[in-house]
Amino acid sequence: MSDKLLSPRELRVWHAFKLMGEDVLTRVGRDISDATGLSGSEFGVLSRLAAIGKGEMRQQVLANMMGWDKSRLSHQLTRMKARKLIERRSTGNNTVLVVLTRLGQQKLDDARPIHAESVRRNLLSRLTSEQIDAIVRVSNILGEDEDE
Repeated sequence: MSDKLLSPRELRVWHAFKLMGEDVLTRVGRDISDATGLSGSEFGVLSRLAAIGKGEMRQQVLANMMGWDKSRLSHQLTRMKARKLIERRSTGNNTVLVVLTRLGQQKLDDARPIHAESVRRNLLSRLTSEQIDAIVRVSNILGEDEDE
């Protein structure tokens, strides 16, 4: 590991990258919350359950998809279960299934158009087609495994 600190230019890039994502995510999350009462994290869990898991998913798989540690997801799911957005079902073998409830699906259905409009307003409409393509290219590069 290097002891060399980031240069001023490297710091500018790092801060721009962080602030860009945080700002857009905060705005979109606020729009969803104001309109539906769902937090951005709840929307993320519900949308993954619905789209990828077809309404249910193993808790560990969901944690991996969210990029969250087991504890963070467990606390989030406890809050969501109390709000009747999800159910947890033990299937034995230390496996827990997270299941989308009817209320969770309804809240997600209510939030999706808000999410779409907010993403368009807070991100897509503010960028040119070329800038959007550049973000996608950078994301693909950063998403690659360094070992490959």
